[in-house]
Amino acid sequence: MKKKILAVCVSVIFSLALLPENTLAASSNISVKLTNYIGNKTTLDIESSGTYKLTGSNVSAVTRLGGASKYDTANTATSNYWKNPSNVVVVNTDAYFADTLSVIPLAYKLKAPILLTEQKKLSTSTEAQIKKYNPDNILVIGGTNSISSAAEKTLKKYGQTKRISGKNRYDLSKNIAKEMGSYDQAVVVTGKVYTDALAIAPYAAKNGYPILLTKKDSLPSYDLPKKVIIMGGTSSVSQTVENEIKKTSKVTKRINGSNKYEISANVITSLGMDASKVVTANGTKLADMVVGSNIAANNNIPLLYVKKDETTTDVKNIFKNKGTYSYTLIGSTNSITDSVKNSYANEFYLVSGKIYQVNASGGKLGIKNINSGKSSFKAIPEKYSTANSISINGKPYLGDMNFSVESSKYVRPVNENIPFEDYLKGVLPNEMPGSWPIEALKAQAVAARTYSISSVGKTVADTTAFQVYGGYSWYPNATKAVDGTKGKVLEYSGKLITANYSSSNGGYTEASDEVWGAQVPYLTAKKDTMDPEISWSVSLLKNQIATNLNMNDPNSWWSKTTEQNATQVAGIKNWLIKNKETNARSVKIASITGLTFSGKTKGQRAEKATIKLTYHVDDKSKGYVLNKNATIDVKASEFRTMIGASSIKSTYASVSSDSKQFTISGKGYGHGVGMSQYGAKERAESGDSYTSILKFYYPGTTLTNY
Repeated sequence: MKKKILAVCVSVIFSLALLPENTLAASSNISVKLTNYIGNKTTLDIESSGTYKLTGSNVSAVTRLGGASKYDTANTATSNYWKNPSNVVVVNTDAYFADTLSVIPLAYKLKAPILLTEQKKLSTSTEAQIKKYNPDNILVIGGTNSISSAAEKTLKKYGQTKRISGKNRYDLSKNIAKEMGSYDQAVVVTGKVYTDALAIAPYAAKNGYPILLTKKDSLPSYDLPKKVIIMGGTSSVSQTVENEIKKTSKVTKRINGSNKYEISANVITSLGMDASKVVTANGTKLADMVVGSNIAANNNIPLLYVKKDETTTDVKNIFKNKGTYSYTLIGSTNSITDSVKNSYANEFYLVSGKIYQVNASGGKLGIKNINSGKSSFKAIPEKYSTANSISINGKPYLGDMNFSVESSKYVRPVNENIPFEDYLKGVLPNEMPGSWPIEALKAQAVAARTYSISSVGKTVADTTAFQVYGGYSWYPNATKAVDGTKGKVLEYSGKLITANYSSSNGGYTEASDEVWGAQVPYLTAKKDTMDPEISWSVSLLKNQIATNLNMNDPNSWWSKTTEQNATQVAGIKNWLIKNKETNARSVKIASITGLTFSGKTKGQRAEKATIKLTYHVDDKSKGYVLNKNATIDVKASEFRTMIGASSIKSTYASVSSDSKQFTISGKGYGHGVGMSQYGAKERAESGDSYTSILKFYYPGTTLTNY
């Protein structure tokens, strides 16, 4: 029975430091610095469930590609992606917008940038850009009414030219499709507006689909492939045209929308496109949209339409649902304002279920493949609820999470502004197993609430230095216990008590003054007949370093030798360096020659520990000094800290020895002050209510509401 209980005890964190008296903060929230389950890591994996966004200065990557004129915008934008293209496409966006609607897939196939010109003459800035590109071939789109013979003549100075034209826009789209060669699917779109064609053009380009223009109510004469995508509603491409298409081809999808912005968003959702990176262009500026569609196609990312000073809800939802974190804006502030640009730069939504890697390096944070050089950022849920959570290295948390760099190299999350009662739901199953009886859990809930209520509005630790907090690792019974005692705290003489507790007191509670020096009337020493008196033992070898070492030549073994109980004696070595060997580079324990406990506290625990030992010193001034002797007299609680609180589980202990080792045997786990968690469990199983449990462990206190 006791062995089984001890196994459970080791897996749960119990011991707490004494909390000073504080007044209740006005806020109803608490924040928690996460270290217990996170550790000190330079990299953390984060994953959201539900809807979370990351906010911070320039947390997303935003690039503006614009110029003083539309020609300059095209030149600047394409220069970022093409250096020495073999082919260049030239169009006119002024007179005949339809000339631009089918060209994007062909430009993609030719790996060509699209540049803009005037009708009568080649624009000066465009000519300079073509000269820089020095292409082999220049493709002119449209008849001489779009791009004159004079403009084409100028182009011939810089490469071999070819013109694709047609008797009308529909014929031109057919001729462009022929230039693309064979294809098994095409996009059919109205020739009356430019937004539909350019929105789907990047997708069509990537897949090698030509864009064929149609009238609303009649299908032009051209051959269709086996499959067709229709862009636009029946007000753009009528049902009559769809029925005509179906005579020879299968319509795989019709994509529509109530406006140009919605239809650009619907292209992405309908076709299942990745939109982690996007190009945005003003939906009223044809030239920007042509350039944007060309760049989007070249980078295999979608094009979305926005307004000059606003992003519509449909497009925002794409950013939200697709986790967009990289934006390329086409045009100057006359096309898209800086306020819109900044709104993109300072947030992006995490894709639910996708793992992101947060890294710290050189005092800055970054998210792998997304950004770098940020000092901090926050992850914020769309709404605080259990439907929205964020996991860090697989452990879920609710609410806001602030990430910063600690000690110039560690990623440090702080779970901010958690509703206090929800905080307790994350504490309770980490301080007491959630499978334990409900009355024991209720007693623990009141103790934990009383202990931490005065820290509301502050940032606390998630370790045993305060209370162990496990985030949204809630347990049904524990949650029921928190809800069932909501607002309940313990007071003594009208003030919140210091509600200390430990795992097991070994059958006797300890008085607070024996541990922390301050006598508290409700933290007294007395026998606890319901504590299971969990037993434990730990051994320390008398000879720590083998005797066959060459003691005359410490250089030959010093750096290679460790003590046989290296972990346990580390604290003893630290004590020697701090108190006796302040000039030492290092100390090695040769042997422990004596270990005794003496005195007895009110709680029947050892009061003092005396250690006799032989050790070696590497002194900064004297060099190696061997076989020094020392006697260390400390409080038993300090000795417990030296050896390790997980090894010596309490000071309710005694020492025995044989020729080889000292054996420390004891009962209980923790300081023994206040409530025994295992004692509470036994009392609950015996039928005691949580109020009775609290009265036993905190005598004279009053249960009240905060």
